[in-house]
Amino acid sequence: MRSRSSFIAAIGAWCLLILLTPLTVDRVPKAGIFLYLFFSPLCHQLPERSFFLFGHQLPVCARCLGIYAGAFLGSFFAKKESPSPWVLIAGLFPMAVDGGTQLLFRESTNFLRLTTGLIAGFVTVFYLYAGIFSEK
Repeated sequence: MRSRSSFIAAIGAWCLLILLTPLTVDRVPKAGIFLYLFFSPLCHQLPERSFFLFGHQLPVCARCLGIYAGAFLGSFFAKKESPSPWVLIAGLFPMAVDGGTQLLFRESTNFLRLTTGLIAGFVTVFYLYAGIFSEK
């Protein structure tokens, strides 16, 4: 059964798993290793581009964390009909500029990566939700 609450819960569980991964390293080492390996195909996991929690690196970088957290926050506001494509372009633009300019000539900061990821994730989930729950 597909519902708004299960959609929000799934994204929330994903975000919680990211935040809990550093806790598992000392308490259940094999689970910690598994979780870092699980997230590795989804993110480069570079330490200098990641936040640390409880003395351990999160399993995703600051930008990916922002995307997932933004998607979680946006899931509370998503509707069955997606907004104009221009909203998606506007939401992805800051992340594209940050990532693009970082690739070409400067180093971004984790705060900027997190912020642009939050914006992108918040907007993108509107389209994901509409695609799953649209009544068409």
